[in-house]
Amino acid sequence: MISAHEAEVTFRFDALHWRFKDSLEPDDYRLRGVLDAIGSVEGLRVLDLGCGKGRFARALQNHGAIVTGIDVSTAMLAEAQGIDRVRGSARCLPFSDASFDAVVAVEVFEHLEPSTWREAIAEAQRVLTPRGVLAIVDKSLASLNAQRPWMPGALVKRIDERRGLWMYPADGPVRERWFWPSRLRKELLKSFPDVRVVHLLSPAERRLVLFRRVPGARLMALWVARRDGGEGDV
Repeated sequence: MISAHEAEVTFRFDALHWRFKDSLEPDDYRLRGVLDAIGSVEGLRVLDLGCGKGRFARALQNHGAIVTGIDVSTAMLAEAQGIDRVRGSARCLPFSDASFDAVVAVEVFEHLEPSTWREAIAEAQRVLTPRGVLAIVDKSLASLNAQRPWMPGALVKRIDERRGLWMYPADGPVRERWFWPSRLRKELLKSFPDVRVVHLLSPAERRLVLFRRVPGARLMALWVARRDGGEGDV
């Protein structure tokens, strides 16, 4: 059953679908991070969780992956040309067990209720093959702002929310949530035996010594969780 939170997220993406990009640069730093985490995706079955318009899915296909996209927004999916796609929720994936070698979620968990993280993580684990990889890219609450590095990124976001510059109204029932990297890692460790965090360096951050030398100040984090291999794994 869809929750009020999920219904609001769906409504906002359907209403504002025109604001979101439908293409991705081949050298996008988030894509590079995901590919480094998974390794070669040639021939792998990959689920793009919260695929939106399919830009990461198409990029993974270009690297040889067999990709399926899933999203709650009908309007976003309508523009996800060139990929296999279905409408559905991260909380209840319409796929059988061990269907995918990797699950990728780029800027998806920030739109979920934290109380549903466990459901989404459990579903991702369920559809992964033994030794399959879950790669999550999202924003870190510990980050500093690349344009104003003396200010926390979350504070800049909150100011901009009040100025009406974000997709959710500042006084609305849903807002984009950032989180501490250690918090999501702890949640992932409840379902996965092997979890690591990588702080991704964006082109804007690369220009400043602070971000090059202090990974924890970077906006985007990558959580890499690998399933165990079951019986016989060594």
